Parts: sequence; structure tokens; C-alpha cells
Amino acid sequence: MTRITGALRRLLAAGLLCAGCAASAATGFGVMVHYLPDRQSIADAARFDVDAFAASLVQMRASHLILTLGQNNGQYIAPNAALETLCPRSAANRPPRDLPLEIGRALRSHGISLVLYLPFRAPQADPYLMHCLGDVSEQEPPPAPFVAAWAAVVRDWSEHYGALARGWWFDGVYNTTGISPGGWDALCAAARSGAPDRWLAFNAGEGPARFSAKAAPCQNLMAGEFMQPPAQFSSGPPSELVFHVLTPLGASWGQPTPPRFTAAQVRSWIAEANARGGLFTLDLPLDADFRFLPAHVALVRNATTPRP
Repeated sequence: MTRITGALRRLLAAGLLCAGCAASAATGFGVMVHYLPDRQSIADAARFDVDAFAASLVQMRASHLILTLGQNNGQYIAPNAALETLCPRSAANRPPRDLPLEIGRALRSHGISLVLYLPFRAPQADPYLMHCLGDVSEQEPPPAPFVAAWAAVVRDWSEHYGALARGWWFDGVYNTTGISPGGWDALCAAARSGAPDRWLAFNAGEGPARFSAKAAPCQNLMAGEFMQPPAQFSSGPPSELVFHVLTPLGASWGQPTPPRFTAAQVRSWIAEANARGGLFTLDLPLDADFRFLPAHVALVRNATTPRP
């Protein structure tokens, strides 16, 4: 019999590994964080206490973290050689540290998986990046030159973080009309580069009709976006995607408001997701010192406390 080490035992307990399970299997509770500095506040990343951040996730018994690399303002929290070659001026808008790398290493020591968040399209509010990447509105079909450029950007981050990145969560997959099979092959290969068994979620929108939709050929995890999850999820036809539900604990994404849900509700959703072999994720805000709100931590700790 194989000796179970302490690290392996922690992974098993977190639901990240199981004897005889496929590599894509997933169960657990996770946290999403919208840490989106702008150009005026990128220097503040130097104050980000990675160890305290990881310790809070351990306290909440998180099995995974979804972390935003950036969204639509053109500011990213990590370097990317491909992006900075394609769009040289973008290199000036980077924090003084590689936070995803530091966070990923800290989480790995606790058996917590890192999932990277990135929009499916170029940053819609940055005209320079939109132009040099060759993109148009996310509501329109993506041009082929943009697909090739974005695949190169995704590949760079995928290979840079390697096994630290357990998955990708791509947002705003609103229009995929005209993406060729070769384009999809490039995007999917880029997302898998460095760790071929990653969870891949492509978010086509919020709500009961779209949270479980398959928006990309290589998608294997439901995007899961659901602003107001039902008390119980209906049993529809079997899905080839791993079950996943993602919702904010505050009033909306990244909003530092009192919790919308009770610990009992969160506990019930985690149990249902895990019973379906899947994941439940709460979006939690950070305060000005990059710490989780005490009321949110207390509620989640209550919800994830093991029952006798």
C-alpha cells in the first residue's frame, strides 16, 4: 500500500485528489477574489500580505481560489512576455511583483488550488490594447488575428504558472461566431499548456439558462455564474461538464457589503455541489488592506465546519 504523506492527506481531505478518480474530478468549496488594481494603485500591490491572505483561505477551509489576472481596464497583476511584445506600452502598467506566482506557491503549501481568471476578449476599456491585439466589441465575432494573439497571451501565462495553475475561468464568452476549428485548437492548447488536465470554464453569462452551458469545445467545468442560486438545483439531463456554482456573498461581485446568505444556505449549496461531484465558489471582497471582511470569514467558517 502506498504511504500517504501529510501533504497528500491534506489534498485528499480538500477533495483535490481521490483514489481512482479521474484527473478532472473536482469537489470542494472555493473563493473568488476580484483584485483589480488600476494604473494609479499598482504600487499598492507591494503591501499585499500573501501569507495572511493564504492563512484566511485556510481558516475558511477553501479547496480552491479563483484569482483575477485582470479584467477590462487593461491593468494586469502579472507580467506577460507575449502581451508586452505585441503591445510594448502595456509593460508600464504592471505591479512591482508577480502576485499570482507568490499566491500560487503559498496556496500549494496548504493544498489549495489556484484557478486563474481572465476575460475571453481584449480589455474592452483600453483602446490601445484593443487596437494592438486586433479586437472589437465582445458582442461581435472575434477577428482571427485577435484569436491568434490572445492564444499567445494565454499560453504565456499558462506556461509561466505551470502546475501552480489548476484551471482557467474565462469570462465574457458572449460571441464565438466564426472562430475556426484551428482558432479553438490554439486557444484550448494555450489554456492547457503547462498542465494538460486543467479545469477550463468559459462563462457565457449568468443565470439558470447559462451557468451550465458549454461555450467552448475544451470546456470541462461549468462556469457556474448564478447571482441568486435556488434553494435546490433541478436535476436536468446529465452534463459532460463538472458541476460548479459561483455567486457573490456580498451584494454583487467584489462588493464589501454584509452577507446576502446565511451559513445554513452556504452549507447546503456546498453539500449539493459536492454530492454532484462538483464545486461551490463564493466571490468575497477584500478591504483596503487586502484582507477578507471578518463577517464574511466568520460566516464561511461556520458553513464549512465539519459536522459530527
